[in-house]
Amino acid sequence: MKLYLVRHGQSIGNANQIHQHAYTPLSELGISQAKELAKRFKSIPLDLILTSHFERAKSTAEFVANHIGVKLEISELLREIKRPSALEGKPTMDPVAVEVRAQIRANLHDLLWHHSDEENVHELINRAKEFLKHIESRSEENILAVSHGIFIGAILGNVIFEDLLTPQIYKAMEGSMHIANTGITLLERVDNKWHLQTWNDNAHLGNL
Repeated sequence: MKLYLVRHGQSIGNANQIHQHAYTPLSELGISQAKELAKRFKSIPLDLILTSHFERAKSTAEFVANHIGVKLEISELLREIKRPSALEGKPTMDPVAVEVRAQIRANLHDLLWHHSDEENVHELINRAKEFLKHIESRSEENILAVSHGIFIGAILGNVIFEDLLTPQIYKAMEGSMHIANTGITLLERVDNKWHLQTWNDNAHLGNL
């Protein structure tokens, strides 16, 4: 089984460095990236495309599905991490946003701690684990999942560290393993174990 993990194309929120809503759309560059991604998958066998219900991911997946004629399903497991609602729409460097993120980092060791209404990193890790189990239960052999950088990172953390993964380890990974918009990561399941074969391949973007 092969699982291709793809981060959505650039969104308007990415371009403007703003904490995003679920309905934040792709930017013009993001649309171009999604079109190039669709061309890339024309030569890659796929049985199914799964996507987050967030607009920026769903739009990216639709470009691919329409270009190659493969069934598209929405999976809420693929959604981005839920940030505190107070951050939505704020610039990432807004003083309030900076302080909230600092408080979250300071409490990573407490698996039950929440600043407010967010999904904490422990819950994120468990959701990624649940997604992998869902994929393992499916009959399709070649699956593309269009999601978000933070959630893809949580999937990779589960694959690499398995039960050793903690919120602290995940945050260390997140700081050094940036995933580009429409970057392709390939996981392959062999003998009941996931293997990381390719990480963040974005050669299809050329000079975009």
